[in-house]
Amino acid sequence: MTRPGWTKYAVGEPSTRRNWTNPDCSPFDTVYHICHVKDAFRYLEDGNIKSSLVWDESRLKNTRTVVSWLSPNLWAYGSLYGNIRFDFDWRQLVKGRKFYWVEVMTSYRPPAYRILLAKDEPSVELEEYPYEDGVGPLFYDEGGSEWYCNGKYTGESMVDSDLPLSKCKGIGFELHHNSYCRKDHSRCNDLGRRGVDAGAKLIARLIAQKTLQNDTSLRDLFLDEETFNIDVDDAWKEILRSFSRAKTGGDVKHSDPAARPIALAMLDRFAAGRSRKELALCSVPTMNWN
Repeated sequence: MTRPGWTKYAVGEPSTRRNWTNPDCSPFDTVYHICHVKDAFRYLEDGNIKSSLVWDESRLKNTRTVVSWLSPNLWAYGSLYGNIRFDFDWRQLVKGRKFYWVEVMTSYRPPAYRILLAKDEPSVELEEYPYEDGVGPLFYDEGGSEWYCNGKYTGESMVDSDLPLSKCKGIGFELHHNSYCRKDHSRCNDLGRRGVDAGAKLIARLIAQKTLQNDTSLRDLFLDEETFNIDVDDAWKEILRSFSRAKTGGDVKHSDPAARPIALAMLDRFAAGRSRKELALCSVPTMNWN
């Protein structure tokens, strides 16, 4: 009998050593959607990560299947998908969904296995994936109530719906890989961009265009309890450092009606990578951007 395609990538054994995780058997409870700043801003405007057609060389390419992408992996040398990370609770996400094996992208380095998480019957014939058997790269240990993945490979979960940001746990920022981008390839302007720089641009645009101001639920994504989470705090400090270097020489003070529109316009220019020099010169030399 032909072995199923998932057996070659099966998880190993959980670690028995304290403070050590076997790379081929990594416990996880969070999965990530990582994208570029432009896409992240649109998601935050819409309140949803929109599902879309599968456009690459996947077997689902011509099936009109629309999916949202998630992964349990984060990479030391930078993400191939962008800088902005949306975190989702895996256990909550899989409730009411069946698992279907799609394929392994063997041309990727490392290879990427793809599993469809579907509430409805797939439009293409796929084999149901036995996630409780421990014979593939994704394993649920029912006895220990623990999920494991083979972290030596890239796990790509294809969810057959939009991902509402009301279900998102939080937002963080990642380094973009220096050489590779799955979306724009060598044309990507964000290759090698630090997470803190991308995060600063996203936050600046969200504030400038008033996307966050009246939406408490979106603001919560950037917080750890009542304060900024660590990634957001670093990005906000990056904005403040940039603005503190702006030369001032005008007569607009904090109390002036023009101060807020000027600050918002400067944030918008910062987000777009445009000069803020002329606007900063409207402010008095003692202007405190903090």
